[in-house]
Amino acid sequence: MARVKLSEFRSKTLFVPGYKGVGLRIETLADDIAQLDDEVSYVIKVDQGIKKRGKQGLVKLGIKKADALEAVNELASKGFSRFIAEPMLPHDDKEERYISFERTREGISIHFSERGGVDVEANPTAVEEYTVQTVPVPAAFPEHIIDTMNREHLSFVEINPLIVRDKECILLDAAVLADSAGQYQAGWSDDDVVEVRVPTEAERAIAELNENSPAAFSFRVLNPDGAIWLLLSGGGASITIADEAANQGKASSIGNYGEYSGGPTQEETYLYTKEVLRQMFLSSEPKKALVIAGGVANFTDVKKTFGGIIQALQECTGELAKHRTRVFVRRGGPNEEEGLALMHDFLAVNDLLGGIHGSDAVLTDVINEALEYVYA
Repeated sequence: MARVKLSEFRSKTLFVPGYKGVGLRIETLADDIAQLDDEVSYVIKVDQGIKKRGKQGLVKLGIKKADALEAVNELASKGFSRFIAEPMLPHDDKEERYISFERTREGISIHFSERGGVDVEANPTAVEEYTVQTVPVPAAFPEHIIDTMNREHLSFVEINPLIVRDKECILLDAAVLADSAGQYQAGWSDDDVVEVRVPTEAERAIAELNENSPAAFSFRVLNPDGAIWLLLSGGGASITIADEAANQGKASSIGNYGEYSGGPTQEETYLYTKEVLRQMFLSSEPKKALVIAGGVANFTDVKKTFGGIIQALQECTGELAKHRTRVFVRRGGPNEEEGLALMHDFLAVNDLLGGIHGSDAVLTDVINEALEYVYA
């Protein structure tokens, strides 16, 4: 059973009655921002599970409706796509408290500090463990949090800052981990789960390429400083290649996971390859291998897609040489022989040839050759 992180917006709707009418989730920018009140000053922040948002400039304070779109666009330019807007609560920093609830074998563990806010980690000794009966907040509050945790299958709740005024507890920020197995019995869904990472420029570009094509493109950076980078056709081939590297104890050397499939055009394959190479060149590894591989395609034209790959490689032969890159190929499918011949001639002329194979070779041979090269 995996623990998944919920968005702040969904977390607060679980704990705070009526929050959905106060806080606003911003996804379709113009339409959502139109719902803001002209007279209210808002806090606008990234809602993708990123910690220390304030210190990273991912929180905008005192934003009026007229300036909200500009504020959101600035955050979006950093690679984010989910945002939350809620009315600012004027308060003194001295009011900020920290509280967390974690499900353990012994029950719910509660930690609390009178010194909450962005610098809570600078005062770790101020965070102490309490029970429901002893934690210094209104008694109904921890009981409500624990009841909600049980009902919604939550394993961890962190509220920082928490503002306590008389008998009222106000959640300025909330981070929640939920048990994925409880999803279908809870008031949250897959749409409320956030991924705690910032996509790279290459990942964003390939995601956009995928959205605008009938073909399929995926790309995920696993190790930005990897030595082996994959340009694979077909999801099955991607898994086989990655598994073989893991079997050799070299999984950490793989820079990315991803694939292109569904009969992409030469132009689309060119654009995809450019982004993979852009990410590869950011790796600090001094010696790199590019693996171009796949199963035996039914209708993806090997010659056509290799034409796009060669075009992208041709544009950066200097960078490839600088990074001591060798290219290892295994591919089969329509126009296999012509495509492999084109690729072989290009790689040989440009001193990039590591190895080249057709459908008669075992798929895993190519990754083993690449591993031998980078670890030689």
